[in-house]
Amino acid sequence: MAKRAPAAPVEGTAAGWEAAYLYLCVFLSGASILVLEIAAGRVLAPHFGNTLFTWTSMIGIILAALSLGYSVGGRLADRSPSSRTFYLIMLLGAALVALVPVLRAALMPALERGLSLRSGPIAGGILLFAAPSFVLAALTPYAVKLRAGDERLIGTVTGDLFTWSTVGSIAGTFATGFFFIPAFGLNSIFLATSVALALAGAGGLWLVRGSAAAAERKATRAVSLLAAVCIAAGAAWAGRPPGRSAETVHFRENMYHTLRIQKWADQGRQVLELFLDSQPEAAMVVGDDRALHFRYSRFLALGGAALPGMRSAFFLGGGGFTMPKALHLMRPGAEIMVAELDPDVVAAGRRFFRLDRYPEIRVQAGDGRRALRGSGRRWDFIVGDAYRGLRNIPPHLVTREFFGEVRGSLAPGGAFLMNLIAHRAGPGGVLYAAVYRTLASVFPGVWVFSTDPGLPEAAQNILFFAFRDREEGRFRAVLEKLEADPRLAFIAGSRVAAPPPGAYGPILTDDYNPVEYLVARGF
Repeated sequence: MAKRAPAAPVEGTAAGWEAAYLYLCVFLSGASILVLEIAAGRVLAPHFGNTLFTWTSMIGIILAALSLGYSVGGRLADRSPSSRTFYLIMLLGAALVALVPVLRAALMPALERGLSLRSGPIAGGILLFAAPSFVLAALTPYAVKLRAGDERLIGTVTGDLFTWSTVGSIAGTFATGFFFIPAFGLNSIFLATSVALALAGAGGLWLVRGSAAAAERKATRAVSLLAAVCIAAGAAWAGRPPGRSAETVHFRENMYHTLRIQKWADQGRQVLELFLDSQPEAAMVVGDDRALHFRYSRFLALGGAALPGMRSAFFLGGGGFTMPKALHLMRPGAEIMVAELDPDVVAAGRRFFRLDRYPEIRVQAGDGRRALRGSGRRWDFIVGDAYRGLRNIPPHLVTREFFGEVRGSLAPGGAFLMNLIAHRAGPGGVLYAAVYRTLASVFPGVWVFSTDPGLPEAAQNILFFAFRDREEGRFRAVLEKLEADPRLAFIAGSRVAAPPPGAYGPILTDDYNPVEYLVARGF
């Protein structure tokens, strides 16, 4: 049987130096797609929370865009294989990436107001990130057509190009999560990615310069102009991420939060307020570290009343460090340790919230559960305040196993105070019931206090207070002590009933923990 002659190379088949440049462009496109995906989570988190809904939406949207881009790119390459078209697609992708800062500023505040925790990430992800991911995905199958002049090598060429694209995606993932987001603002990352794509596309057009039909020259001018305009628009918006205002004195986007500090006047006093993503986290009256501006933070007095001989305290979550400072002023001799996940929050505490004036307060940057476990000692008082608003509840800090670790870390006679924002009744009350039931499965007795005891269906601070050991008599003594102090009597009057026995609320564990679903029910 006669051997079949190899197919003739298609028009624009890449070889030699152009082939190497093609592999570089495929690597860059794969990296850019994952830069978009990882950074997208931080774009959506301030508006819809850093939840499973956010990350599930982004992963699904990017995968859908990749699937469609691969299909369309392959068909386009079969119809019109041309190196010039390949680089024009790259320029178009650069233009769409450059528009992300503009669309972010224009759309995200409106989406937050109008959509839920589940639908918001889907809509935001589609509007901001689907189009650039789709266009960039089309590059790899198009490159296969340009590179595979001999159809007998199509498998090798396809495998090599998709390998380079995937290696680029791996590099983009680690570079974004470990370097870009901690070092740069999100809009700057999008702009730099766009510029890199545009330079690669423009470089490719220069490499294949020469005779071109009038239609090709017209398309090149149009796409190049579009990319330039979009990059200019992205640069104009790069310094204007949503959340800044005239009162903003500090703004930083990092791998954990969008951190914002605002300064404003309240009845003649200056107040500094810390926001993590869209949630108010702490507020400090400038010049008065004893003043606790947020009502919920005044429930810290429960620890002072219950533990008059307190010698040590551990805080899960630092925020503005107002409660650790207040406790130090109440109990100057007590050893206080704070575990705060975000090093930038610690730096802001030292710079803006006077933490550097309290060297006695030890701060450990890292996960609170890990830090508590690694402290290697028992504490008289543990405060759980790492639950950032109603939308951002770290799942691993509301499980039965975690509460067991908290109880095991308490000294005999010690107590645990936990702050949670939730509803006590209505559809959102299931989160409250779940957390209460989980706590009650570990601690022998749990008392509940609320900042809005008369409004059970409103979102509010709910304070759970529990002794390590069964201490019903001590509970009553604490309330009597608080009632005798006019400044603290409101705490005793804020005690609310536990969820009724029939209230639905699953016991949360490290294995089964649908906390994001329970949060979404509250919205």
